[in-house]
Amino acid sequence: MKKIFLAIIVLMVSATAFAQKGRIYDKFPEDFEMPDTSAKAKYKKADVQLKTGSWTFDQAILGAVENRDRFNGKQSVRMHQNKENSGYLQMNFDLPKGASRVTFMYGVYYKDSPSVIKLEYSTDKGQTWKQVGNDITDANAKQKTADFVMDIKEPVRFRITKLSIEAAKKESGVRDGRLSVDDFTVFQN
Repeated sequence: MKKIFLAIIVLMVSATAFAQKGRIYDKFPEDFEMPDTSAKAKYKKADVQLKTGSWTFDQAILGAVENRDRFNGKQSVRMHQNKENSGYLQMNFDLPKGASRVTFMYGVYYKDSPSVIKLEYSTDKGQTWKQVGNDITDANAKQKTADFVMDIKEPVRFRITKLSIEAAKKESGVRDGRLSVDDFTVFQN
């Protein structure tokens, strides 16, 4: 009887641990709904306080132009075009339980050309960055979902980097239009 009871407890603890892994972090997905677009209306690099925490917008704004920005809800992030330097949308905080998966929505702004973006992560508080998966080059006027599976066990933060026009041409020949990003979701490891 003790063995059966012990086996039941072990199964319950294992099931609870398994259920915790892969959960979406609290306050995610980051939907970029607040603050409103006036809080980040210029492409100049600045930190923005969002519901999940502080994010750096470099060559990026909050956009809400109907039928031009691609968003769920009322707004999204719009990343600039034809720039000599790469821009990014970056978390300024770590998620304590690592990450097993990241998803986000993306699409070109209005009728712009596609661009090249990549998802990167840092496990040293943003000192160095490593790419996850492959570059994304297939944005169009219909929103798509990027889906990255990973096994990061330590505290982690993420950024989406939009390559400069020269880097984009070298990597894939893709031109460099504006890009909308929305609904950034991180799953615990």
